[in-house]
Amino acid sequence: MLLKKKSLALKGALFIAASMVMIACGSDTATEDTVTTPTDSVVVEVETQDVTYSLPSPLQIASIFKKSGLKYKAGVTSDLKDPAKYTSNLSKAINLGVYSADLSYAVLNKQNQEAMTYMKLSRQLADNLGMGTVFDQGNLSKRFEKNLSNEDSLAYIIAELQMVTDMYLDENDQQQITSIVFSGAWVESMYIGSKVYEKGKDKSLNNKLAEQMTILGSIINALKAEEKKDPAIGGLIADLVVIKDIYDALPSVKNNPQGEEDTEKELTLTDDEVSQLTTKIEALRVKFING
Repeated sequence: MLLKKKSLALKGALFIAASMVMIACGSDTATEDTVTTPTDSVVVEVETQDVTYSLPSPLQIASIFKKSGLKYKAGVTSDLKDPAKYTSNLSKAINLGVYSADLSYAVLNKQNQEAMTYMKLSRQLADNLGMGTVFDQGNLSKRFEKNLSNEDSLAYIIAELQMVTDMYLDENDQQQITSIVFSGAWVESMYIGSKVYEKGKDKSLNNKLAEQMTILGSIINALKAEEKKDPAIGGLIADLVVIKDIYDALPSVKNNPQGEEDTEKELTLTDDEVSQLTTKIEALRVKFING
């Protein structure tokens, strides 16, 4: 049994994540737009009969990676600019997530024209899913274009868009799309993080890659909670389980089981282990993008 989420829960009180966005953008000044947009970041919450799964938004993941040393790498984001290629609701929702991750990555790295491209692509996929109107609420699309040179404002507009989208899906009993979109965003975020790590071997980024792997179980469980609404979700779950099984079997993970007393301890993977994960994540990402 799936319990309906409450809209107010989507306004989640995670002020710390909003602060991370400000740090990642590198500005401490308020702007006209940041005054009117949310100061609390949005989390994806899927409630089942027994448990609530809270997942970070694509913007939060991008902010975490950025704060940990993630540099901009040209050409690492999705280069497929034809949303019409995606015909099933599953592929549309997955790649809306991919575009959302690319959008956040571009904004936090001041690649504003690239960000505008992914904003437009996201709007097209949202239209194809029948939810394009969320981009018109609060003039989000127009405000994004108007504030293209202001990274702080763009980040807050993305956060507001995430909140409005999740509320729309909640109110229309389409929570499965929320979970699918986040799956695509998570895979794309992990792909970007691992590719940038390959170049610089930054230990802090390594730690954050491992940290983000720990939420994969929650993603899988959130999808399972929605599987009855779309049987195609089963294939997505199976793909993600493969990655989780590989991660759980890594020596660094097996030799460092984390209990409640170890939640603050950072896990470092070997370069070979990162490579193993990257290979599987990249293969799944190719599958996503190819529809």
